[in-house]
Amino acid sequence: MEVHRCRFVEYQPAAINALDFTPSTVKDTRLAVGRANGNIEIWDPTYNYRLQKTLPGGEDLSVESLAWAHQNTVVNPDADDTPEDILKETELLLQKPPRLFSSGLNPFIIEWDTTTMTAKKSCDSNGGAVWCLAVNSKGTRLAAGCEDGCIRMFDIADGALEFIRSFEPQKGRVLSVAWAPNDEYIVSGGSDSAIRTWNPQTGRTVLRMTVAKNRKEQTLVWAVAAIKGNTIVSGDSRGTMTFWDSKLGTVKQSIRAHGADILCIAASKDGNQVFSAGVDRKITAFRRTQTGGKKNGKTETVTDWINVGSRRYHWHDIRALALDDRAKVNSIVSGGVDVELVACPAAEFPKLIQNRLPPFPHKYIVSMSKSHKLVMSAFFNSVSLWRLGEAENVDTTSKHPALPEMVQPHQLALELKLKPDCNITSSAISEDANWIAVSDVENVRLFKVSQGSEPGQLEVKKQRSFERELNHYLGQHHAAPGAHHVKFTPGSDKLIIVTPESRILIVDLSSWEEGNFEVLREFGHHRGLDSEGNTSDDQAIATVVSIDVSSDGQWLVTGDDENRIHVFNLDNLKHHLKLPQGNIPHTALSFNEFRPNELLVALATNAFFIYDVEHKRLTNWSMTHQDMSKSRLLEQRDRIRGVIYNPGDKNKMILYGSTYMCLVDIEDKRTPKKLGKRKSNTDTKLKEEDIPVSISYQYQQILACGFIGPDQLVMIERPKFSVLENLPPSFYKAHFGA
Repeated sequence: MEVHRCRFVEYQPAAINALDFTPSTVKDTRLAVGRANGNIEIWDPTYNYRLQKTLPGGEDLSVESLAWAHQNTVVNPDADDTPEDILKETELLLQKPPRLFSSGLNPFIIEWDTTTMTAKKSCDSNGGAVWCLAVNSKGTRLAAGCEDGCIRMFDIADGALEFIRSFEPQKGRVLSVAWAPNDEYIVSGGSDSAIRTWNPQTGRTVLRMTVAKNRKEQTLVWAVAAIKGNTIVSGDSRGTMTFWDSKLGTVKQSIRAHGADILCIAASKDGNQVFSAGVDRKITAFRRTQTGGKKNGKTETVTDWINVGSRRYHWHDIRALALDDRAKVNSIVSGGVDVELVACPAAEFPKLIQNRLPPFPHKYIVSMSKSHKLVMSAFFNSVSLWRLGEAENVDTTSKHPALPEMVQPHQLALELKLKPDCNITSSAISEDANWIAVSDVENVRLFKVSQGSEPGQLEVKKQRSFERELNHYLGQHHAAPGAHHVKFTPGSDKLIIVTPESRILIVDLSSWEEGNFEVLREFGHHRGLDSEGNTSDDQAIATVVSIDVSSDGQWLVTGDDENRIHVFNLDNLKHHLKLPQGNIPHTALSFNEFRPNELLVALATNAFFIYDVEHKRLTNWSMTHQDMSKSRLLEQRDRIRGVIYNPGDKNKMILYGSTYMCLVDIEDKRTPKKLGKRKSNTDTKLKEEDIPVSISYQYQQILACGFIGPDQLVMIERPKFSVLENLPPSFYKAHFGA
């Protein structure tokens, strides 16, 4: 097989600055990941973690802190409300989705709409950069630590985001803040070597505790936590973990646990387990132990914290930790400068193996024009178009073919720079290489591609009439601009746009020469509407996370984060069917390139099924192989990201994740039914071991791949060492002696 192994897509993920799990009152647990480029990722921890969606950030909008809030108490109930009324109101509050707040190097606290993936509200702290956020246990108050040394309290009850008061100012910035388990007090750490407890009602200092410091140098208290048992935990720039008595303000225990700054702390709900991490790349676990002893003839219980173990899973500074110690999640998650998330079982730490999660986005940053051998990659606010190179003919019949020489190397044909404030959410190139579509949360841009003045170079011209017509249509329908997905049909005559409100727009490109870009049809099925635009049984608005078009241009499939999968007929522009909604979320949707009616749905367990959309049933092969419990594919840690089909062998398909490729034979080999004879069990159902599956780990950190011809594979990868070599030097401590 001829392989174009491409490493020219120099996508660089951003550092992880903040992590937070949803509160325990939320039914479906989610993990929010804040990155230095402003992006916020939402991960589902079930089925070995999967990236569900990404909220796009913007230039200079680094996320420094994240906080989920889920109100679980009725605020200011009416005087005539009975206990039953209050209980009903509380149940309604618990059914609402959690709210997500973020802060960064600017003075704004932002609330995000996790469905439309856009900013919902913002509030100015009036105190400079907001370094830390913390929500109380009731989900009604938000405390923010600011650059000017003040903690500011905000009311977030009943959907509000309003300033209440500023606390007494302190010298230096507030670096960390946390609520007590019963909301009795707030604890903060600052750049002035001090830890303070605060009365949240008055904003006054209750206790001030000073950590040890070096001569003429302040100690930075990067992390604090308040846990059960009247205990405050702090981690500072000297690498010291200190356990304090929250009532007396005295030191219970001090442990020099790290060789450099401790940047983050995570504590369990019961207060018996604490994790710390920082600049020395080490995650350390502490557990509370109780021993009996005699003092003045009396037996007393002595509480000690012991270091139970540590691990170095990262290559660089660890900036954030998040812990969910409930049995169904049981995870301690870490992230930092090396851009990679690592999840470990919390209860068994450090014994069990870690789960390294791929740092690249689930929505591909690469698209291809197979017929023109063009590869397009999108970065933060730029698009690059590459022309694939050519090599000498390869003797595929030989077992050990000689390495061919390159006749024509890969060539950069076009580089398109957009405005600095544009954060690309999706991009696509048409199969005929005449169109490029680029979207962010505010605009959809369409460019016409043509040959440039220099050989091999391309030029683009922005279609302003397209923007005018699209914005006019959106204005008429009171719809939000921008898009999360753009995709061309294989015939390059239609552009499919999925807006932040999950409106699916079909735009006609055939009359572009007259400046006409008509919106042929809008589908609102992911917004809780039926084909006539009326409210359907699916009333919840969900985020479209997957999209694909069949190779003949007839079928469009879309899937959302509620696991609703709809198929539309692009010939008559009508809704065709809704697939049965399962409990296991899907991770990829793909039509078979050579049998356009067959749709593959990959699940979060790495099992999959193939659906015949025209006849509205499973294919014969899929019905035969419904039980995949013994498949090696289910053992892979990475989720299935995509599917490709080789024109040289149309009875096989290749499923791939970030670190593996799996070849599956999908030829239907059932014995034909004979008249007058009953089928045996071996005829009707093949054994699971008979499913030909082979897995390769040759390519690592796969961004995208596809076939441009029979046995001609384009493999676009981004090796881990290529990402790490762009990072600053990590902490190193010399060790002398034997």
